[in-house]
Amino acid sequence: MFKSQNSLTARTLRQAALRIALVSVLAGAISYWLNKNSIEDGVRKQLILSTEQTLQRESLPFREIRDLQQNFLHEFKQQYEIPGNQARLAHDFDLIFYRHPDGSYTQRPGLFEGKPLADGRRFANMSATYAPDFAPTPDIKARFALSYQLSYKFGSSAHGRLFNFYGVVPEKGFPIYQNADIAKVFSYSGPNALKLETYEFYARGFASASHETLFTRMYWDESNAAWMTTIATPDIADTRGKHRILACVDVLLDQLMQRTARPVLRGSQNSLFLADRDGTLLYHPQYANAIKQSQGGASIRSLHIAADYPLLDMLPNLRPGETSLIETGHEIVALGIIPDTPWVLAVHYPKALMQPAILQNLAIVIAVGLLTLLVEIFIIRSILQKQVAQPLSRLMMATRQVGRSGGSLDKNNLPIHAEDEIGELARDFTQMAERVEEAHSALERKVEERTAALAQANQKLAEISTTDELTGIANRRRLDEVLLEKWNHSRRTGTNLTLAIIDVDWFKNYNDYYGHPAGDECLRKIAKLLKANAKRTEDLVARYGGEEFVMLLSIPDSQNALSYAQKICEAVEQALLPHEDSPFKRVTVSIGISDTVSGASSLEEFIEQADTALYRAKSQGRNRACKF
Repeated sequence: MFKSQNSLTARTLRQAALRIALVSVLAGAISYWLNKNSIEDGVRKQLILSTEQTLQRESLPFREIRDLQQNFLHEFKQQYEIPGNQARLAHDFDLIFYRHPDGSYTQRPGLFEGKPLADGRRFANMSATYAPDFAPTPDIKARFALSYQLSYKFGSSAHGRLFNFYGVVPEKGFPIYQNADIAKVFSYSGPNALKLETYEFYARGFASASHETLFTRMYWDESNAAWMTTIATPDIADTRGKHRILACVDVLLDQLMQRTARPVLRGSQNSLFLADRDGTLLYHPQYANAIKQSQGGASIRSLHIAADYPLLDMLPNLRPGETSLIETGHEIVALGIIPDTPWVLAVHYPKALMQPAILQNLAIVIAVGLLTLLVEIFIIRSILQKQVAQPLSRLMMATRQVGRSGGSLDKNNLPIHAEDEIGELARDFTQMAERVEEAHSALERKVEERTAALAQANQKLAEISTTDELTGIANRRRLDEVLLEKWNHSRRTGTNLTLAIIDVDWFKNYNDYYGHPAGDECLRKIAKLLKANAKRTEDLVARYGGEEFVMLLSIPDSQNALSYAQKICEAVEQALLPHEDSPFKRVTVSIGISDTVSGASSLEEFIEQADTALYRAKSQGRNRACKF
């Protein structure tokens, strides 16, 4: 070995080391930038996907409330306008309500507990309060009695899913379906007298000529010790801009807040606020006490959360159900409006969470680069030694032989048995060549393994994004894609498309009786049964949400579609899945059907027709199929 620090070998190696350092720094900087962008891009895609799934999932109960209220108002209008029906309803008012000495009206004793009227009708869990400023006219009596009966119908149909349901008349009275009897709660004298006009839903609902659904500001309800909001939809105003009825539902927000508190991605934080000028907060993990102390009036601006001000600037550009990304200096924020609500979900993902992965990838790249460049140093060193030691012709000839043979090494032509520097160099050269060949083979195998693993992960990710995790059938995302495609094909070709919405009867009772694990297993069995009953390979079975499923069927004839749906009801019943908390003592389903020949003008109306048929199947006793 040459020990002089001024030798040609030493000087050349020092220069090579300097080049290695510069190349390593440059390669590290490029690698850091590429890895940082790659990881951040992956996080952005995952944020968009998971946030949009959360937005769609959270919108389902509010979509149900909106549909229920619209159906309530539609049926109210129909029955109210039937000739001669107002006189009957006014008579029902006198049967259902009685007047107190203070001039107020409530339901008659026993009705709330389930006592029947003289004609046998029962209105369990229905109570009412009404304190008119003047004696009720036949019109007021008719509207109040009709609101009472329809509130019972729609409230009982959503029992277990909604907290309550009530229809308010502008004359300051309302019947309500819920577990508590309001006739025993409200009074009309004293400091706690009911003043309905001071309630936000009443003031806003009847003050505007619009019939759009409104959400009240979040408020703390002491009787339930929970955060609530009221969702109200007025009917279409008359020519004077006045309303006859207001459909309302009070919503408990605790479960929504609990779900919001769970991060969409590990390490992220979620917040929920109104899409208003100040960003009125519903939930924020760092300001829970401030929200409660302000009775739900705290906002991003009032609390001076400057880091969230850019979120407010993005609100005009948001579309319900779609996700927008905002990047600040230290985090990536996914922002989206929950469809059918005025609420905005923000998912805050700190960029610091990506640093370990970025640095790990950087360390690997630098290590590989240094190893590669060190191999170059050894090669330069060996070449310099050959040039310095020109008498070492055998080694020179061996190198020429390697060049002529295309890189193959013949050990017999190298002085590997020599006991001097040349022999040591020849042996080192031989060992190095073997290590390089082994390292190259190992690197190729590693690349092949990583490529195969990446392809498998991508395939699994694609399957997960379109498959319901619980049941293994198509999820809502896949359903939306296929439904739009088949709808467009049906409109274009004139072929019939049948949509069946399938709801497991009394499924909340099933969960309460058997437990949620058994409920999940029940849903898996139902999904398997539905898939087994699909007639054609192109028919789609998907989970709609909760205990609801959807089937897209290519059945030319409407009557055959109804018969087919009834056979599905029979197949589920004949599966003999026990359900002790069901009148049928076994698991059953109700099915609503619509098809394109019914004349739906839009995809939304097509879905709404099936949903309406489903409600009719439920109202007729369940365990049946109805067609729109």
